[in-house]
Amino acid sequence: MKVRCLLVLSLLILSFLPNSSSQFPDNNPWEFGWESEVEPSYELMLDGEKWKIEDVLYFYVENTRMNDLSLTISVEFDSEDELLEATYDEEISIPSEENKTFTVDLLSSSADDVRAFSTDSSLSIKITATETAGTAEISSKEIEADLKVPRSHKLVPEATTPTYAISSGTWVEATLHLNNMGNSVDAAKAIEADVRSCPLLDITGLDSALNVQIQPTGINGQEAESFTFRIEPSSAHPSRTCEVTISITSEGNNIERSVVFDIEIQDEDGSGSNSDSNSDSGSSSSGSSDEDSSALPSVSFLMTFVLVGIAALTRSKND
Repeated sequence: MKVRCLLVLSLLILSFLPNSSSQFPDNNPWEFGWESEVEPSYELMLDGEKWKIEDVLYFYVENTRMNDLSLTISVEFDSEDELLEATYDEEISIPSEENKTFTVDLLSSSADDVRAFSTDSSLSIKITATETAGTAEISSKEIEADLKVPRSHKLVPEATTPTYAISSGTWVEATLHLNNMGNSVDAAKAIEADVRSCPLLDITGLDSALNVQIQPTGINGQEAESFTFRIEPSSAHPSRTCEVTISITSEGNNIERSVVFDIEIQDEDGSGSNSDSNSDSGSSSSGSSDEDSSALPSVSFLMTFVLVGIAALTRSKND
C-alpha cells in the first residue's frame, strides 16, 4: 500500500514539473537575428544626386515559449560622426511560438557628411534586445553589422577660354578643369573635342588630362584638377565664331559629360573681303590704291571738258 502511494505521489510531482519550469523564461530561449543580408557588410542605399541615404534594416525575433515575449530595443552606432539617424520601435512584443520581423529605418542627416564619408571605411550598427521583469534584466542579446556607403561617380568638365578674338595662324592656351563631384577617386578615360562649322580650327593637348586620378573636389580642401590645352586656327581660317565641345568619359561609371564654349576667330588681315581685293591688285592695305582709283573719274572729266572745248572752237571757225 505504501509503495502504491509513493508511486502515485511521484507521478503527480513529475506531472507538475513542466508547469514549474515554464515560470522561468530564461530556461526557454528566444532567437534574435538579422533578416537583412549583412555579411560580410551591408551596402546602404544612396541617392548620388542628392547625397542622401535612405534605407531599412530588418531583424527577427522568434519566441519559442508558451507565453508572450516583451523586449526593449536600442540601436547604437560606433562612429562619432552623426551620419545616420535610426527610427524604430523601442518596445516590441512577440506572441508565444511566433516569429516576427521588425524594422530599423535609416536616414542620413547631412549631404556633406554623406559625400565626405570614406567609401573604404565602414560604420558599425549594434541592435540590443533586452527582456526585463520589473526593473530586473532577465536576458539580453545583441546583433551587429558593418554598414558601407557605396561609391558614386560624377566627373564634370569646365573650361576657361579667351574672351577675345584669336587671329588665324596663331594659337592660344586655354584650361580644362575636371571636377570630381563623386565620393571616390575618378579619372577621364576618354576625352574628345568636336569643333562645329570650323574645320580649320584644331584643339590640341587634351591628352594630358587622360587617366589622371582625381580626388573628390571640395572634400578636405581638394580643388578641381586643371589641364592646359591649345586652340589653333590655321592661317587660312576665315573670320568666324566657332562652337567647341569637349567631352570626357568617367572611368568610374562610363558616363560622358561635356562642356561647350564659343571661340571668335579673326583672319590675318582683319577682314576676309578686303584681303582678296588687295591681293589681286598686288598692293598693301595702306590706302594708296584707294586714292589712285578715286582719282580716275577726275582725269576722265578733264579730258571730256577739253574735247568739248575743241569741238566748240572748231564749230565757231566753220561758222
